[in-house]
Order: sequence, then structure tokens, then C-alpha cells
Amino acid sequence: MDELIKMSEKSPRKLYKERNKRVMDAISLKEPDRVPITPMSTFYPTEQKGISKKDGLYNPKLTVQAAIEVFSQYNWDQVPPIIVYYPAKYFDIVGANFFKYPGAERDEIRLNDHQPYQFVEGEHMKANEYEEFFEDPTGFTVRKILPRHYKYLKGFSNFPTIINLVSGYMSMLSLPFFLMLPETKKMLETLQKSVDYFINWFSEINVYESKMKKLGYPIQFMSIAQAPFDIVSEFLRGMQGSMLDMYRKPEELKKMVELLTDTTVEATINMNAMTPSYKIIFMPLHRGAEGFMSNKQFEEFYWPTLTKVMEGLIKHNLIPMPFFEGKYAARFPYLTEFAKKHKGKVIYWFDRSDIFKGKEEFGEYACIRGNVPGSLLVTGTPKQVKEYVKKCIEKCAEGGGYIVDGGVSGIPDEAKAENVKAMTDAVFEYGIYK
Repeated sequence: MDELIKMSEKSPRKLYKERNKRVMDAISLKEPDRVPITPMSTFYPTEQKGISKKDGLYNPKLTVQAAIEVFSQYNWDQVPPIIVYYPAKYFDIVGANFFKYPGAERDEIRLNDHQPYQFVEGEHMKANEYEEFFEDPTGFTVRKILPRHYKYLKGFSNFPTIINLVSGYMSMLSLPFFLMLPETKKMLETLQKSVDYFINWFSEINVYESKMKKLGYPIQFMSIAQAPFDIVSEFLRGMQGSMLDMYRKPEELKKMVELLTDTTVEATINMNAMTPSYKIIFMPLHRGAEGFMSNKQFEEFYWPTLTKVMEGLIKHNLIPMPFFEGKYAARFPYLTEFAKKHKGKVIYWFDRSDIFKGKEEFGEYACIRGNVPGSLLVTGTPKQVKEYVKKCIEKCAEGGGYIVDGGVSGIPDEAKAENVKAMTDAVFEYGIYK
């Protein structure tokens, strides 16, 4: 209560600056006045308001209002972005094939109104298509990957080849023929409809950012990057295909992830340029966990290009925040080596890894974030939550470089409100630096 009274005495602008500085000090491995707390979430605010996941995805105004009302209850140093409430109607319009979600127009990808969305992997690029991809990456992506990813963008399969574009004589004929095809005309109408909807959705998301800023709350991040291996595994070859390729086509797989590395950095920098005040880049990591590959495979296929992406972001004064989903204790030596080279320029966010061991190994080089268990926030008691947070602070806060958050991408959808409050209260009770 005393803290809330102190907050009310400060202007939102001052609170905004104080909160941001607290987080940046922690990232820079300085001791701020208090351990920062920056919980992430997905459907937690709409769940708290009794809004179905379907309505959360299809009604951005409803989602924005729920997020503002729920998150503004807490004195967090940064609040979650709500870009993870993906624009379901946009996916309906273009016919996304890699996504299942509540309320979808197509029967084959529709989930129950209260189910969370699911990314669906597929072998969108066949094992025998590596060379075709390498010969013309952009052309292959436009003519084959886009039509496979999106049911209603099959018109791209007729897109002119490189000779029909670079030659003035050929483009003079091929472009009109492509544009006059009935399938192309229908696709262009679909694209325009999808753009119109996307602009509306994005403007609603910006309302959330603007209103939270006026209340004195910074948003955590607005840009996302992936590990190149994850891009291949999730959107091109599928998990089975990428795992088999480590044995059957190792050189092609390594060439592919290398090819995607520089473009990942470039695309992330361009995306971030739209919201330049946000320096943290969220990097959800999937296939690099211990359960998916050995240390030898991690060192050969996953880590080299991931580090190149992170170094590319750091070079442009951005802060990579890899989220190590699953267990990564076996990878700690790699994380330590990278952190030593880039001291105070990265956030390591952990899910189920031992952050106490992580603090010992690389805590003086990298900021650690996490990892209040999702199971505890859903099924535990406020007392148990506070005890866990206290333990995290006691073992990780010394010397700076620790930020409190949950594992499993932050606060689970079904978390108890009293447990989220207990996690927050514990930071103010135990996280003050003397």
C-alpha cells in the first residue's frame, strides 16, 4: 500500500523514466534501487476479464481494454506487448496454413473458442528442393513457399522468373500476362483486403502502447527475431525434416541457416526502425533445447548462426533477449563464452533451466531473467509464490543483472490473480537494494 501511495505522488512521465532506467541498469549489470519486474503474458488479461480466446484474437479493441485494465493494476517496470494476440481475421483472409486458432473460418484449422492458438509445422520445402532454393532463394520463396504457407495466395506460383524480370523485353510481356491472370487478380484483391485489415489491427495495438505510456508504463519490446535453425525447422522443413537433415543433408542445412542469418538481422533492424525507442529484441528459441539435439549438434547447426544474429543486433545497439525454452543447462558453457564477449549487452531469459547455476557461471556478464514456474502461478498459493521469488532474489540479485518474470513465456493464461499479485509484492518486499 505504501508503494502505491508513493506511485500516486509521481507523474506518469517520471514513473515511465524511472521504470525504464531500472530495467536498463539491470541489463547493464548495475544495481538499481530495486530488482525490476517485467512479466510477459499471452491471454492472461483476457482470461481475467472472462473474454474467450476467440474474441481476444478477433476483437482487438476488447483485447486492448482488457490489457490496460489488468496490467495497470500492477506496479511493473515494463508491461507485455500484446502483439502476441495475432490478427486472426488477417489469417482468415490470406488462408494461413501454419496456424490453428479459435474461430477460424476454415474447418480444418478451427479450434474451440477457448483454446489457445497453435503453430502447425509442415514440410513446406521438400528435402530434394535445397538446390532449387539456393539457385534462386527469392523466386523459390515467392513461387513455392508463399503458396504453400497461404491457401489464398496460390497466384504467386505464376510469378515471373528472374529472366522475365531483369530483361526489359521480357518483363514488358511477362508482368502484364501475370497481372491479367484471373488467379492473380483474385489474389491481389485478397492482399488488399488483408492489408486494410492489418492496418486497422495495428492501429488498435498502437492505442494500447500509447495509453500505457500515458499511465507511465513502458512496453517491453516490439520486435522479434528467430534463430535461423528455428526458421528452417518451423516454417520450411518441419521438425522431422530438419532433424533428419542433420544426418542426411548436413551441408545443405548449414548452408541454409547461414543464408538466413544476415537477412534475419537486416529484417529485425528494419522492423525495429518503426519503433526505434524499443531496444530489446525478443528471441523465442525452440529447437536448441537439450531435448532436441546434443551439444555437438547444437555447436554445429544451431549456435553459430544464432550468435551471428545476436552479434548483428548488438552491433546496431539493440539488446538480444533469447528466451531459452525448455532446459539449457548443458549449453551454459556456450552462453558464458558469448556473455563474456558482450558483457552487459544481452538478456538471458530462462524457462526451466537452473538460473541459480546460471548466475554463478555468467551472472557477472549477462542479465538473467526468469523463472517463476508457470505451474506455481497456476496451482500454487501466494505464500509459495512469494517464497520462490524471494529465493530467486536472494540468489540472483546481488551485483545487479536480474529481472523477475515467469517461465513458460511469463504469466500463464490460467494463472491465479492472487499469485501474480504475490509475485509482484515479493519484488517490493525482498528486491530493494540496500
